[in-house]
Parts: sequence; structure tokens; C-alpha cells
Amino acid sequence: MKHKKPDPKQFDCSKYKKMIESLSENMSELKFEHISEIVVPDILENYEGFEKTIKGPNYRGAPFDFLSFKNGQPYIVEYKGSLKSFNSPDETQKRRLKEILSTDSLKNLHVALLQVKLSKSQYRIFYDEEMSHLFNGKNAPLEPIVDWLKKHIEKA
Repeated sequence: MKHKKPDPKQFDCSKYKKMIESLSENMSELKFEHISEIVVPDILENYEGFEKTIKGPNYRGAPFDFLSFKNGQPYIVEYKGSLKSFNSPDETQKRRLKEILSTDSLKNLHVALLQVKLSKSQYRIFYDEEMSHLFNGKNAPLEPIVDWLKKHIEKA
């Protein structure tokens, strides 16, 4: 079943012109997102109706970047910024986001993925159900991969 992606939306990034000019596609993802994350509260609060945005924990392995509130409901928000493309979380981040969302003591927690193309002043945001296909991707058999690894490890 094909999942419809949210349509890209425009935002005013003119006030971030100097920051955007300082970015490069060759930067590490961590450095790129650290510099460009200042757009996140702006987009969430001024374009998506969130009331409050808090920078997430600086723990190694935290699979989200911000905690934000919309209509009084808490959302963990993963930010993926780029100059020219919409990027997605890696497999580990997706697994850890799913684990957090399935924690019994956090039943009212929601999730959002904010993808931003800075050079185009565009963003796309996925909410809860729209992200389910990220968490429940195609099941691909591991056996061929395991067999390949065994074969090549034995040869080495």
C-alpha cells in the first residue's frame, strides 16, 4: 500500500539567509543540523500551530531533537534539515522512536518528523499516523544477508 507523503509547504527563511549561506552539503549531518535547527521552533510555532518548543536532551542516542506542544499535547519532533532534499531518520532512530512511543508511561505522547529544504524555503511535516509506514517498513528477509555475511566471513 502506497502512503501519501504530506505536501511541501513554504516558510519565510529570509531571516536565516546568513545561516543558510554558511551551510554546505558536505558538512556532517550533526554539524549541519546543529547550525540550522534554529528554524525548527519558527516553523513549528508560526506555521504548524505549536505553542511551545523545547530543545531535546543532549543524550547520545536520543532519537528526537525537540519536545513541542500542540493543543496541549506533547510531541517528540525529529528534525531532518538539508539544503536541497527531504531526508529521513535512519533505521536506529526509527526503531528508538517507536520504542519511546510504546512506553506505557508515555501513552499520550505524539511524534512528528520535520523535514526542511533550506535553499527552497520548504518543509514537510509528518504526524503520528503519517509516520507509521516509517516504523513498519517493508519486511525484507534477513536470511540472504546473513548467508552472504557467513560466506564472506568464512572466506576471509
